[in-house]
Amino acid sequence: MGAVRFIYDETTNSLKRLGWWGELNLKGTREAMESGLRYCLQNNMLYLPDDESIVKAKHRLCWGRARVEEFEDHPWLADFDIPLEVNPLDFHMPFTGIGFGVMYSKRHRETEEGRIPVKSFISQSIIDKVAENAEVLEDISKNDFEALMAELFARMGFDIYLYRGSKDDGIDFLKIDPDKGDPIIMCVQCKHPDKVEAGKRRPLPVATVREIYGVAKAHDLNGCVAITSSHYTPEAKKFADLKPAEISVANAEDVINWVRKYRWNKDE
Repeated sequence: MGAVRFIYDETTNSLKRLGWWGELNLKGTREAMESGLRYCLQNNMLYLPDDESIVKAKHRLCWGRARVEEFEDHPWLADFDIPLEVNPLDFHMPFTGIGFGVMYSKRHRETEEGRIPVKSFISQSIIDKVAENAEVLEDISKNDFEALMAELFARMGFDIYLYRGSKDDGIDFLKIDPDKGDPIIMCVQCKHPDKVEAGKRRPLPVATVREIYGVAKAHDLNGCVAITSSHYTPEAKKFADLKPAEISVANAEDVINWVRKYRWNKDE
């Protein structure tokens, strides 16, 4: 018994021979997640095709793996470089020997050991408490606020990559929409400001929105989302309105509405 790894080229609907593979460091994993190669990742291992030209041409690629026995039942697995008459993704059967990276977990968390899949970013009990009493949002930690936002976006149907809090480079997590042809990747920054006088939190200034927009541009992403448990200054809203397709802002009221709408994870 054994397994064979390969690359599926969705652009040409063909399988490609595996060329290079290796484990990436934190910087390399982030760069792969922010690129069209994120489905060639399995945790922190990157798999690339033998034909480098299809990477340069930005074909849609993902890793594949099949037990040797599967080649007898599905001969098309051996048709490397030849356009297939079937869609290999229809044969994604992780419990019977065929699997593809494109079907991998939608939730990943960055740790000191690297990128790992997780079932949830935050406990359901915290979501329940916020849904039942909006004031609970005021008392959760900054880390829990980020995790709550990441979990809600995962329940909205996005692929989420939650960065390490101490080394986030201005990005709390990536929000990836895989259903728009070329994936739409946006960075998200969550702000849970400290309370000031009368227990109120400061509004987010225009400088914060400009900063996260600059981070998105620096990483060549499609745009950014700024989320706060407070509200925004008029100047911040005005700046966001300049690029509505690239900048999205959400305040405490939006957050509470999301919590109540996506309280139950109905799709999983």
